[in-house]
Amino acid sequence: LCPQRVIDFKLVKNSVVFSTIFCDCCICRGSMGNDFIVLLCIMLSFAEGKVSFGRGPSCRTSTGTQGWCVSLKHCPKLKVIDEKPYISRHEMHLLIGASGACPVNSEQYCCAEADIRRRSRTTVKVPMPEPDEDNSILDTDSCLQTHLGMDSGSIGRASLDSSFGVFIAYKGRRSRCAGSLITPEYVLTAAHCVKKPQGMMLYVSALHVKHDTVSGGYQGDVEPMYVREAIIHEQYNTTTRDHDIALLRLNGSVTQEGNSPSPICIPMGKKHDPVASVGYTLSCFGWGLNAYGKPNDSKQWMTLERISLELCQARMDSLRVALAGRVIISERNICTITITGNDAFSGFSGGPLMYRKDGTWYLIGLINYGVGATSSEFPVVSLNVQQYTDWILDNIQQRH
Repeated sequence: LCPQRVIDFKLVKNSVVFSTIFCDCCICRGSMGNDFIVLLCIMLSFAEGKVSFGRGPSCRTSTGTQGWCVSLKHCPKLKVIDEKPYISRHEMHLLIGASGACPVNSEQYCCAEADIRRRSRTTVKVPMPEPDEDNSILDTDSCLQTHLGMDSGSIGRASLDSSFGVFIAYKGRRSRCAGSLITPEYVLTAAHCVKKPQGMMLYVSALHVKHDTVSGGYQGDVEPMYVREAIIHEQYNTTTRDHDIALLRLNGSVTQEGNSPSPICIPMGKKHDPVASVGYTLSCFGWGLNAYGKPNDSKQWMTLERISLELCQARMDSLRVALAGRVIISERNICTITITGNDAFSGFSGGPLMYRKDGTWYLIGLINYGVGATSSEFPVVSLNVQQYTDWILDNIQQRH
């Protein structure tokens, strides 16, 4: 007879879960009972391929081992990382690599075969950073939008597709920017993106926007909205890019119900959350250039690592000739270097520099400009939005 271990299997959510050890019973010989187990093994193998886990195609993990494309809930090792309130650069690489090994938009991750079959009940405790007494960025109740009367439950709760993302374009022009929905009526972006407000088209929550080279127009997966009023910071300097921030008041209000776009949270505290400090990873998105130097029709995500302002200034000084003068980095800036994706210098301008914590997205910066085409040695410079929360509030409140 087959050893006892071959019948050690269990049912999870109506799907049979078993290990490759189970198929050892296929080599047992000598009795009808064993023949039955052979048949059972074959049946379960079929079930695994067609039913169990709802898995996708096979894949290779970052370590080169055999894996399968599955949802996070079926890969405990990756699920633990994804649910952390903050993740390291290495962990970010793991998630991005696992996602990239599976079909686009499948919401599946490449999980090692052994990790899929493991069913551990061990609770993993995530170490939390010591709280900063002066830091008020701890939950959505501290979002700027709550000072405008918005319900905290409707702020920042978006999927990876980030429904608060906005594609900004001008009819007849190929230049584009990104922005963020911060209230049902206002989009936050960079001032240098605003040239002729009356010609701007804003695609809120868009994933794909195609440029028609014949008509000069755009076709998106959502209908465009238009600008009722553009509010550019009164001290914006086109040469130095100081105070590069603008509010775009929409010609209508974005519906706030069901799966409608959710505004991103702007933290009110003057200090950044420890998980968004130097050395930690941040995210941004935009519609940048593809590998052939042409504008991409699909939203692109990029992962960045925050660096100190001192290091940023030193690196910018090394580029003084290329930049035709010295760029001054101040507390009004946030500097990062790219970890994944293209450098944020085309199509990412005005987009959010952000992080996710406990399921909520927080915006702390606006992409101003990036330096370099492929190297992660040169910084991407963003405006520090938390230095401008009073300006944002004042300009919205005085119009309502």
